[in-house]
Amino acid sequence: MSLQDMDSRSHISLQEYCRPFIGSDNQWPNLPLPTQPAIEWWQKWMEVTAIEQQYESLRYFLPQLWIIPHDGACKSEIYKRLVLRGETNIETEIKTYLKLEDRLGFSIRLTDHPCGTFPVIEMKNRNDFIDVVRCLAYRCELAQIQSSVHAQAVSGLIHWGLIRKTNNLERAQLIILHHSPYSSLPASSIPGKPTNDEWVEISQRWRLEHELTHLATQRLVGEMRLNLFDELVADALGMLKGLKFFSAELFRQGLGLNNDASTRPTGRVHTYLKGLNENDSKTACQYVLQRANELEILLEKGVIANERLTLLRYLTKQKLDQPFVANKC
Repeated sequence: MSLQDMDSRSHISLQEYCRPFIGSDNQWPNLPLPTQPAIEWWQKWMEVTAIEQQYESLRYFLPQLWIIPHDGACKSEIYKRLVLRGETNIETEIKTYLKLEDRLGFSIRLTDHPCGTFPVIEMKNRNDFIDVVRCLAYRCELAQIQSSVHAQAVSGLIHWGLIRKTNNLERAQLIILHHSPYSSLPASSIPGKPTNDEWVEISQRWRLEHELTHLATQRLVGEMRLNLFDELVADALGMLKGLKFFSAELFRQGLGLNNDASTRPTGRVHTYLKGLNENDSKTACQYVLQRANELEILLEKGVIANERLTLLRYLTKQKLDQPFVANKC
């Protein structure tokens, strides 16, 4: 998941890539956190907006959704006027604007987490998901999105409803989900052999918890990163939520890694290796497979607890290039 406030440097050393979370030693606040002012806006907006009108209404507050993604979009005059300056009534000047292929397949709900309440956008159409992710997470640019990516957490999002209601510094956080099998894995690969419909429902629980975990690390330890370790943390919590267990093998398959740590062309793993050279990328992939196997063993033996926040606290104190040990929490 590429996030607007994530590190976007083109070159990064393996040492920097493997560093711990910047706030790994933070003292956590009392949880659950109080409701943020932004959520009050969402609650009121949802009360007065019918589900079938949510998309049309939302783009008056998230004007990114007017713009058809294209190269150079974020530098265009229309982007500057709509998104950066929040000009209104400009939509009449747009000859062509973004339309969903399945408008009725678009919906928004609020979900609770100990770190806050978050808006969740869900879409059934894959092309709609890609367009909305590009608009909201990539400033309307034509970013490449791997075919196995079906979710996106976004932070630091310009939202003119919040800005006008609260202050110029207020920004939105939200989650975008595509209603589909997790990482495009087939139901036949899942223990218990769920039906296709059951697997999609499991997938939605898994990916929602995964994205909530990314937002939680931002609030609790200061950041969410394009990083394989962050994916392991989020997938551990997500898989436990969806399947009630953590499998290093499913984690490997979902990332798109082979057993020898080589990558598959369509794997979402490529999203998290940006900035690393080829040798360091291979090393990082080897590390994450090792950590995943260690995590599975520790959880199976009950050496570390699988309770949501206890496990999150434990994992945020670990590092990608160091073995997981039971007493480091």
